[in-house]
Amino acid sequence: MKHTVCKVVTVVFALLPVFGLFGCGGGKKYTSDDVVLINTAYYGTEMNPVYSFALKKEKDGWLFSADCLVGSQKDHYTSFGSFPITAEDAEAFLHIICEDGEIEKIYKHRDPIRIFRSSDAPARSSGMTFSDGNTIEKETMLGDRALNYLYALADRYYEAAESSADTPPDTAAN
Repeated sequence: MKHTVCKVVTVVFALLPVFGLFGCGGGKKYTSDDVVLINTAYYGTEMNPVYSFALKKEKDGWLFSADCLVGSQKDHYTSFGSFPITAEDAEAFLHIICEDGEIEKIYKHRDPIRIFRSSDAPARSSGMTFSDGNTIEKETMLGDRALNYLYALADRYYEAAESSADTPPDTAAN
């Protein structure tokens, strides 16, 4: 009997790392319908971010924040926060992150192990908050299609956002 118990305990302990790595029953699978906030930013060595975007779902619709270069020649730096956008624009972005598997990518991404951290080194980060309150923040960037769409949204809305008295600046990451 004692020998059998030892074997069972040994097998259970041997399988624990496997269940820990791959999950036992797995966590909740999120979809683009579960996203209530998505943000991404890239800071270089300048004071302003190279880009910073956020898309947040509110009761009344979607709010968009951006800090980036805009215009046909990318010659104007804009910074606006919490500007309402159309549901179609938000849905098109969510469709892109769904098609490109961005939720799965951010979940699977492992942040680098850093022994030394340089304060002036470029930094990328992306995060998502879901309808159940869970949040993921990683040191990574969204894919090219998603970033290109966020830049297109900034180009589309920056003039109206900058002229609006209701939009506070520098709130893209909030």
